[in-house]
Amino acid sequence: MKEKLVSIVSLIVLVALGIIAFALTQLSTESSYRFLLALYPLVVVLFGVALLRQSGLTMSFVGLVLTIVLAVFPFETPIDVVFGASMVGFLKSFGISISVAATMLMIFLMKEVGALDTVSKVIKQQVVGDEVRALYVGIGFGSFLTSLGVVTPALFPPLLITMGFAPSSAVAIAVLGYDPTTSFSLLSIPITLPAEASFRLIGVAINPVAFAFKIALFLPLVSTGFAFAILWLTGGKQSMRKGAVPAVICGLALALACLGTVALDYFTGVEYVPLRIVGVIAGLCAMVSVYLYQKLSKTKTKQETANYPSRRDVWRAFSPWISLTVLAVVVSVPLVGNWLSNVLAGWEKIAVPGGETVDLNVLSQIYTWIFVAVLLSLLTLKPTRKQVKDAFIVWAKRFPGPFLAFVLYFCMAYVMSYSPMNVVLGKTLASVFGAGYIFVAASLGLFGAIVGGSETTSNVLFMKIQKTASDSVGLGEAGFMTVYGSHAVAGGIASAVTPAKINNAVATIDAEKGTESLIMRKHLIVAVLLTIGTGILTGVLVNIGI
Repeated sequence: MKEKLVSIVSLIVLVALGIIAFALTQLSTESSYRFLLALYPLVVVLFGVALLRQSGLTMSFVGLVLTIVLAVFPFETPIDVVFGASMVGFLKSFGISISVAATMLMIFLMKEVGALDTVSKVIKQQVVGDEVRALYVGIGFGSFLTSLGVVTPALFPPLLITMGFAPSSAVAIAVLGYDPTTSFSLLSIPITLPAEASFRLIGVAINPVAFAFKIALFLPLVSTGFAFAILWLTGGKQSMRKGAVPAVICGLALALACLGTVALDYFTGVEYVPLRIVGVIAGLCAMVSVYLYQKLSKTKTKQETANYPSRRDVWRAFSPWISLTVLAVVVSVPLVGNWLSNVLAGWEKIAVPGGETVDLNVLSQIYTWIFVAVLLSLLTLKPTRKQVKDAFIVWAKRFPGPFLAFVLYFCMAYVMSYSPMNVVLGKTLASVFGAGYIFVAASLGLFGAIVGGSETTSNVLFMKIQKTASDSVGLGEAGFMTVYGSHAVAGGIASAVTPAKINNAVATIDAEKGTESLIMRKHLIVAVLLTIGTGILTGVLVNIGI
């Protein structure tokens, strides 16, 4: 009854906001009067997912339709421009939408052949103790797997339950652990995809390495903060005290690995470490740091050795990720990547209404090589025909939802960008906050990722808003990049409170009713505090010229 009342009240509020927004636009054509109407599609999506209990896919349809209607009528965007923007968004989404579909196929195949069980046994053998295991699995292994495209909220909870963690702790570790390196997830698509779209969206080409460097500047604060958050949600203040040293070591190892690798490329101008594997390296460094800490610690705990897999089984279980990492490194070599981009020449170029042409670059896209890694894993995992069939059936049922959601949110982002809507939002925010905008800019990343379901969508959706606002308050290119970097970081923080991810994690362990709501409230505290910290650090970095 209470949930139904919340939904009814939320719906009434949404309708009222819509009426007020439309009425304000009739009073004046000034940006401040049109701000609420430009923001309305995003508010509708947020209310729909968080309060009306609708799926992200459902709200992506609603959000796109509403955005198109508003862009064409109140904001007077030509229909052919809107249609062209939708087509560009559809094609540009392939970088993440197809990649997600490909990685889901890999995971379902690994699960069918028992590879994930073997991986779980290996992890349990490496470290002991709830605090250390939580950091090793959540921060280290979580970052490593997420960088390769694995959905850890769906993978980790059952594993953590078998290790003896409470359901709420298992969900917290699975959902919070990888958040600091969300920007480097899925072989760094949240960075490279917005960079590829930047010239069309804001008229300036963003260097992905420079973008990554700005993001990495925030990670010492954010990754260490998440490490302590995991300890707090695992065992309260006692766990925070007990695991303080490994939390600092793990958090800083992850952050400095990211910062060190991208700084090397940024300051030398040479991509010595491919951006696609920065997150993989950082996750490994965090795991190694926790492992070495426990080995060197005076406190020893007997490790479990029963049923430990053979070395051959271990290599077999990890083979898909090993293959994917090697392929990602090879494709990231500029000479190889450029050659692959030109192999198909004009065959992969698609003309869209408005005279724009989108080059898909299929052979240099990581989703192609994820599928190749899946094919190679057939040789190493050696699944039976039944296992392949079962994995494919599960994949066919589950991948369309996430695929379509990403596609539709990208279409929504491009329609807003091609219309005056984003300009209205950016200018109004800048005029309201003035020079203080730099301290609140990161909050848009949190909001955008919750609404759009991912940091990648948020980075694309809000790019023009951040650029317009930054220009309006007088920030130069360096200042905008710092602000945009904080936006991306906050988008990663938002993974802690993204309803779809928490629901995914809770569903895998069939937790009791009310668990999801309880976890959301606790995670929201973490997300808000870290976003505030990110905003303060943004102001400091901009003011000292970094």
